[in-house]
Amino acid sequence: MLLRFCDEIVMLIDGGKPMRQNQWKKAGLTVLSAVFMGSLSLAAAGTGIPALAATKDVAVTEYDEAALEKFKDNTLEYWELPGLIERYNTDYQNQLQKYYYNPGGSTGLTKDQMSALAADLRAEADELENDADDLKNDSSTRSEYKEYRTNMHALRAYAQQLEDTANGKKNGGSALRGLRIARNEKTKTAREAMRTYETLKDQYDIAVLNQEIAKQNYEAALKKKDLGMMSTEDVLTVEDALNSANGSALQAASSLNSQKQTLITMLGWEYNADPEITKVPEPDLTVIDSFDPKKDEAKAIEMNYTLYDTRMAKASSSGGAVKKARNIKDQEDSIRSSLDLMYQDVKQKQKAYEASETLYGAAKADKAAADRKNALGMMSRQEYLQAESAWLSSEASHTAAKLDLTGAIENYQWALEGLLDIGSSSQS
Repeated sequence: MLLRFCDEIVMLIDGGKPMRQNQWKKAGLTVLSAVFMGSLSLAAAGTGIPALAATKDVAVTEYDEAALEKFKDNTLEYWELPGLIERYNTDYQNQLQKYYYNPGGSTGLTKDQMSALAADLRAEADELENDADDLKNDSSTRSEYKEYRTNMHALRAYAQQLEDTANGKKNGGSALRGLRIARNEKTKTAREAMRTYETLKDQYDIAVLNQEIAKQNYEAALKKKDLGMMSTEDVLTVEDALNSANGSALQAASSLNSQKQTLITMLGWEYNADPEITKVPEPDLTVIDSFDPKKDEAKAIEMNYTLYDTRMAKASSSGGAVKKARNIKDQEDSIRSSLDLMYQDVKQKQKAYEASETLYGAAKADKAAADRKNALGMMSRQEYLQAESAWLSSEASHTAAKLDLTGAIENYQWALEGLLDIGSSSQS
């Protein structure tokens, strides 16, 4: 059986209440009959992960035995994050148990409230059907007629979902959506935490090396003082530098350990556990070629969680249909502009990453030369430490460019999966 990270296709009909013809035109909106498909399809992008396969609606992804064993090997790899979240994250597991206990419970509504909302949605669908019938025989409004009919069916489908849940029939669409959102958000957070950990690891390595260099300098200063070649005041200055380096190393170690505990505890390890944390893979530059903000904005708008909630809000509780339409349009525009900015950020960071590749290659050559000289006894300890310092700085710069680009790519992909922050869904 293939390894499956993205096994869930959760299809939730967007029941956002359509306006009458003149209201939608006034708001400048395109009516969307949104079909929400839950997936972790971007989990593989840029990480060397096997291709993902979608299957039927289920609450938890299925993995083959090899993957399940990898989760338990006390080594943390970037591709494992979605699976570790699903299986070991406490918050997600608690939400999963609530789903199993009451699949429809994540609506947050009582039975009467769900029934009342379903009735409201059906009433709006009926009104929309009447408006659509007025356009039926007019060829100039044929496309609008089709849009109205599509949204009418969407409203009734969501109303049916609410009615089924209220009546206790098996219906986990809303709960599955909640699980998908939680899983995606926690996976995104875990990836950010793992990238931060790698940054802090580089900073720690540099701090430890600087500590050793400062120690070497201090020992050399003491020898010079004994030979009368350095004053006591100058030695104290070198000693201050050593104390500062010691403090920086301690702070770097503390920050690294704190980040490590944050990361591993959200993935199921006990506090103070010591798993091996591998490096984040190099980004896959080919995936950037598939990005097109103009083409992708439709999906980003369709999938956005906040916009979904805005669409689903009752017009009567949103300040009226026209105000709701205005809020929807504002949020759609926000998504479009944000997606374009994200794309520009990806391209900018791609250039920085490619430039860092060239510098990194030169730094590797310098490091190899220093290693050869050191092995032949052609460098002093201090000279070699300085060469090592230059190497670590170059490596850290390359890592920063790698992580920045990886983050930018994933932010764009997450936006297409609904995780684009456009502010509150409240109708102000």
